[in-house]
Amino acid sequence: MSEQLPNPENEPSLYGEARPQAPAVKPQGVLEQFTGLFTEPAEVFRRLRLAPSWVGALVLTVVVGLFATLVWAAKVDMEAAAKRKFEVMEQAFHMTIPSEAVDKALEQAATQGRPFLQSSLGVVLGVPFALLVLAAILFAFSRFGGEDEEVTFKHAWAATTVHGLTMVPISLLAGIMCVLRSVGGASSYASLAPTSLAFWIHPESPWLRGLLAVVDPFYFFSFVALFLAAKHTMRLKPWACGLLMGVAGFFGFLFHFMGGIFA
Repeated sequence: MSEQLPNPENEPSLYGEARPQAPAVKPQGVLEQFTGLFTEPAEVFRRLRLAPSWVGALVLTVVVGLFATLVWAAKVDMEAAAKRKFEVMEQAFHMTIPSEAVDKALEQAATQGRPFLQSSLGVVLGVPFALLVLAAILFAFSRFGGEDEEVTFKHAWAATTVHGLTMVPISLLAGIMCVLRSVGGASSYASLAPTSLAFWIHPESPWLRGLLAVVDPFYFFSFVALFLAAKHTMRLKPWACGLLMGVAGFFGFLFHFMGGIFA
């Protein structure tokens, strides 16, 4: 009878009993991630560190964005939108555009078809690209300001796409408002979201409109989610988290503010 070989997994170590391996963490589904972001956001990003998942979050973000932008494209007045842009350029930046050029641009806007294709491509290509840029920034910060060398780009991508779910309510509510009311010359569906003060207050000054567009609780919460992603998923050091939030806050405010000016 052959001699049975010992199983090293069952043998006690030199330092006592062998520690059992922790069970694998099951990735969260997109609905669990979405609800968790607004109930237990820190736990969502801790789970992403152990089991990164992103497909559902990306699909939901793109689908809701497509819904909103297609409804907007079906109802927007392109001539009024073009006229509004010229008015903002003159009011905010004191740019004097020849009347002949304005009339020609308005005529082209009135005759062009509905912007279904370009607005759809803006969501299908623009949303993943923006998330990819943010993921690259997160991953770069983890290389020089992270506490865990085992963090990969997959963690950064998962953290970014799940963080993007914080903006889904804005797109969803904006799309619903596009269905229920006139769109007019709104430059995008985002300006019709009832979550920002710019939806309720319409000052004459474009600069004030830009400031009011930034005052949105979901937009503010997106920075909270980004901080938690940096801390719990990417394991950034405190100083790296602070620097990241400073950079993201500056450019995020700038883009959101400029979008509000032309809304």
